[in-house]
Parts: sequence; structure tokens; C-alpha cells
Amino acid sequence: MSILGNQGNQGNQGNQGNQGNQGNQGNQGNQGNQGNQGNQGGGDSSFSASALGMARDGTVGYWNGSKDRDPLSTGRNSFDGLKAMQGWQRAAVIDQKMHALFSVELTDSTKANASGSVTCQSGKIVTLEKPDDGFLATDQLHYLRAAADLRPDRLSEIIMQTGDIHSFFNTVGYMASDATKWSIELTNALHRLCNQLEMPLKHGFDVARPIAMSYKVQPIIQTPGHGAWPSGHATESFALATFLTRLFYNRAFDPKAEVLAGNELYRHAARIAQNRTVAGVHFPTDSMSGAVLGITLAEALVRLLDGESETTKRTFHGASYNGDFNLQELAKAMDGNGPISTTTAQIDPTAVPTWLRAMWDEAVAEW
Repeated sequence: MSILGNQGNQGNQGNQGNQGNQGNQGNQGNQGNQGNQGNQGGGDSSFSASALGMARDGTVGYWNGSKDRDPLSTGRNSFDGLKAMQGWQRAAVIDQKMHALFSVELTDSTKANASGSVTCQSGKIVTLEKPDDGFLATDQLHYLRAAADLRPDRLSEIIMQTGDIHSFFNTVGYMASDATKWSIELTNALHRLCNQLEMPLKHGFDVARPIAMSYKVQPIIQTPGHGAWPSGHATESFALATFLTRLFYNRAFDPKAEVLAGNELYRHAARIAQNRTVAGVHFPTDSMSGAVLGITLAEALVRLLDGESETTKRTFHGASYNGDFNLQELAKAMDGNGPISTTTAQIDPTAVPTWLRAMWDEAVAEW
């Protein structure tokens, strides 16, 4: 009988709690093999060090310490220097710059905030106004009941998406470490940027999860311990869909039009977000706020990289949105005077360093 107690271990399927590791999706291209830092000329050990030392003694002969070669790195451009770095080192350089362009603004550090913003170069591009517990219980919880009926059909997707969402977008455009190296590098960097912004927002809003509203939700994956709003999966999925829309499709970049048309990338993003409600760990409003955040963030980044000086600014009035979440509902919300209001914000493309723009040009040329 005691073995029944082991059923609780089912929640460890796919190590759902490791959601923050999504930047490593599919280990795409095993970029840089970061763990192999000291492996430039063979594994470092006392044996190899001794062998290399004896080989030098036997081959160099007498040396008076004078210079006899010129460094090839002297005078090279910054992008060539970046390309010479190992993957984890390059990622650190990219992240420092990209994370410096965007930040989170929350007014209260002592308790949960009712609203918060993301800025781009100190100007607000996204403002999110959260719903309260009573609103979630009366206007959102019932959607969990209907979504639960889809669990048998969506189970494999739900489990896979706890740690890998990139593969779903890669079914739309061919992504491989040799053919699309810089597209992969930048999408992974964008995913890390999403994590950097969404987690402070989740902490600052501290919105309850569905399981806190009813004993009957009983999610089929483990509920994360952090706040629900905005949904991280929705943020990341819609950011990636927006960014890859610019790369995959040979047409003018217009995220709103692409959402209204329902391109393949946004369909995948919406389904990934919906699956979190099906699983029982997110309300539809969590996904709507995440979609607004992800689209607006990625649009601003693309426009900076493209050298533009204006981007879209959005506000999601979550306290008044009582609908479900799907791509059609998002399209309606973006196309009218409802829960998403839209203006424009000024951005400065000269803040993008030369090496990052060169990387972007390489990524664009891959398509």
C-alpha cells in the first residue's frame, strides 16, 4: 500500500520545475559546448600538462624572450572578436548589452503591485494592469474546467513544452547550427531576455495560480511556486514568434497584421500558451498579458536592430479582461479599443553596438 505514496512523483515528468532552463531548448547546435572551457588543445590534467611541458623543452631550444610573431587579433573588428569567443562567453557579452536596453519598472517593493511596466531605453513600451483574486475566481477560473477536457489530447505537447518550445517554431523554418547559427544565437538570447524581464514582473505582481482557487483544478504538471501573471510560456512563445516572423517571412514586418492573419508561428505560440491553461497552471489572462509583453518586447528589439526609431507601445488592462485566450481573442484585443491600448514610443537605434548589428545582419542573411 505504501507504494501508492510514490504517485506524487509523477509530477516530476520532464522536470517541469526546471522551466528556467528553456534557453537551452533542444541544445540547438550545442553552441560553444560551454562546459568544455579548458579544452582548447586537449583535456587539462597533470598528465597532459607534463607531456606538453616536456615537448616544449625538447623542441623550443634556447629562447631569449624576444618577440617573433604579431597577434592576428590586433586591429580586428568587434564582430570578429565576438566570433572568436566560446559560446557561453559570447552569450555573456550579448546578454549584457541586450539586458541593458530593457528594464522592469515596479513602484512598490514591499507588497504586490497593481501595475508594472517594461521600458526600452528608459521609455515605457509595455504596461500591464493585473486582475485581482476575486476577478480570477469569478471571471477566469471556469475556463480551467473546460480546458481540462483537452488534457488527454495535449499531454505530450504539455510535457515537451515544459522544457522545449523552440522545436515547435523550428517546424516552420529550418533551424540548424551550421545553416542558421546566428538566428539560433539571437533567438536563444531573446529567450534569456524574456526570463530576465518576466520573472521580476511575476514577483512584483505575485498573482495566484489556479490551484490556489480550487482543490478541483488538480494540474497534470507541477505548479511552479512563483506568481502566475504574466505567463512566462506566453511571453517567450510570442516573443520568439514575433522575432522569427521577421526572419522567416519575406514581407514587411508588422506583428499586429501577422497576428490578425494568424501566421504559422503565432498559431504555435497561441497553442503553447493555451496548453498551460489545459495543464491547469495558468489562467487565460496570464497568457494574454504574456502575449502582449512578448510581442511588444520582440518588436522593439527587431526595430532597434533594423535601425528604426519608433516602435509600438502597448498597455494591457488585465483588470477588465474576462475572456478566454486563443489567437482569435488576441487578434480582437489588438484590433480594437478593448483590453489592449496602443500608441507609439521613440527608440534610439544608435544604442545598438556595431557587433550586435553585424550579428543581426548575418541572421537576416541566413533566410
